[in-house]
Amino acid sequence: MKYLLISLLLLVLNYLYSAYSIDVSREYAKKVSELKREKERSLILKAEVEKHINYKTAKSYAESEGFSPVDWSRVRLVKSSQ
Repeated sequence: MKYLLISLLLLVLNYLYSAYSIDVSREYAKKVSELKREKERSLILKAEVEKHINYKTAKSYAESEGFSPVDWSRVRLVKSSQ
């Protein structure tokens, strides 16, 4: 009788753990699919931004707004006095 109760208890515990693990794996699958969707959306947005604002248009815009490139011969590093 004692072994029957122990086996039933183990069976119930196994069932509860199985239900929990199925629920966790379902949540994990949802999160992974959501992550894939967000990555795809991010790549699409990045491609669209790069299509509209590429290097040539950014350079021409910067030059039209009066941007002057850095003269690296005039740049010096300042050493800390500590």
